[in-house]
Amino acid sequence: MKEIFNKPVLDQLYSFRKEEFEQNLYNEDEQIKKLELEITDLSEGFVNHLKNIITDENELKNVLKLFRNYELKASEETDFWGLIYFKLGIVEGNKLAHEITPKKSIKKDDDSFLNYGNNNFSEWLEEQKRKYCFDTPEYKELQDRYRKISEKYPNATEVFEDLEFIELNKEEQKALIELRKIDVEMGDMEKDLCFKLGIKEAMSFYNGN
Repeated sequence: MKEIFNKPVLDQLYSFRKEEFEQNLYNEDEQIKKLELEITDLSEGFVNHLKNIITDENELKNVLKLFRNYELKASEETDFWGLIYFKLGIVEGNKLAHEITPKKSIKKDDDSFLNYGNNNFSEWLEEQKRKYCFDTPEYKELQDRYRKISEKYPNATEVFEDLEFIELNKEEQKALIELRKIDVEMGDMEKDLCFKLGIKEAMSFYNGN
């Protein structure tokens, strides 16, 4: 009893779930059944091959014992890595849940697109961007850099925003490139938010909001 309480929770969870999960998968998946049969055939074929080339009975027993020990250790290694990746999945899933949830405290039923008043996705998305992207220090810093360059090099801004054909000097050309870089960075931040919002909406949907 003491050992059960001292054993890490994730180790216990893995042990409890592993056997049932593997059995259910085995019952439903023909591919794993086929693979297991192939492994059994290979193992039996290897043992029969050893019997044909090792005539001494004691030597054969020793070799087969080594082979069985190897199989056992290989199985233990598989279980070890299975447990590690199971724990990793739990930890990464927890990180993902925190990462895709906006830092501000919000009510999912008020914030989800599924409950958005007029069902206008574009308007809803812009609201989400204002809440969780446009007001961040990183985004505001990019906006400030963009504004300063625009004020200093209006010709570059006019070319970039209005696609006007204006001959630019070298400094203005550099400014144009910088405006483009900033615009790409802001776009990447907005796409990152959209990706996270998509996952959050899916989780809200499957969790009944």
